[in-house]
Amino acid sequence: MKLYEVMGSKELQVQADDERQTVLVDPKSKVQTVIPKDPKKPGMIKPNQQGELELDTKSSGEVDRTVKVGDMVKVR
Repeated sequence: MKLYEVMGSKELQVQADDERQTVLVDPKSKVQTVIPKDPKKPGMIKPNQQGELELDTKSSGEVDRTVKVGDMVKVR
């Protein structure tokens, strides 16, 4: 079982962002999730239609370059 399967709909905060990965942390439990910036690996962060950042854990793709430390990301 994966972490996102247990969590349901949640918001994570960007703790770190560099050229290789983005680190998200749950503000309540402090559990970290590392999203690689490799377009061939699953985990894509991009803005949705409302302009909110959204993490799609099943799709492969790049992490949006506008992500910065402190941003909130919704998990689908």
